[in-house]
Amino acid sequence: MVNNPKNIYSKIINKFNPKDENQANDLKKILNSYPFFQSASAYYLKTLKIQKKDAYNELLPKTSLLTVDRKVLREWLNSNDEQNSSKNSTTEKYSFLDWFDIINDEVPKVEKKLNLIDDFINKSPKIKLSNGEKSHKEIIIDSKIKDELITETLAKIYVTQKKFNKAIKAYEILSLKYPKKSSFFADQINYIKKQKIKD
Repeated sequence: MVNNPKNIYSKIINKFNPKDENQANDLKKILNSYPFFQSASAYYLKTLKIQKKDAYNELLPKTSLLTVDRKVLREWLNSNDEQNSSKNSTTEKYSFLDWFDIINDEVPKVEKKLNLIDDFINKSPKIKLSNGEKSHKEIIIDSKIKDELITETLAKIYVTQKKFNKAIKAYEILSLKYPKKSSFFADQINYIKKQKIKD
């Protein structure tokens, strides 16, 4: 039970020392068993960087793909380096992945966007009609359906919805559109008129 990867990983996290070779080896074993273990990959990457191993450059792209926020990974990897490095350097070198973070910093933050939305909602602008235009209450909507859109299915739907006048009108239009079926449509109209009397 001592060799359980969970126990080993817990000990590494509790007493993490990136300079410790044994921890680096244990992390490597864990990653061999669980290659998509993001936090173990990040810790191993940190040990490789501190120990200045060549494998760091190989593991960096893989770990960055596993990481949700690459900026957090970069800051965590460089946390000790920033204290040691001089800030007077005029040229800064960034890796390919670092450029994504630099570009993303210039994009407006989510909070700013949310504030804009909140301001818009609070102001709740309304469209005002000019005096010459009628309001939606005064506009009479033309409910006529174009003849091209009338189908037998629509006429049947009108009948099931008990909209008998519309169904009769639909069958009249259909009898004009399809003269060969006009006797069928006439029978349907008679049937609807009988249903209308019953209801």
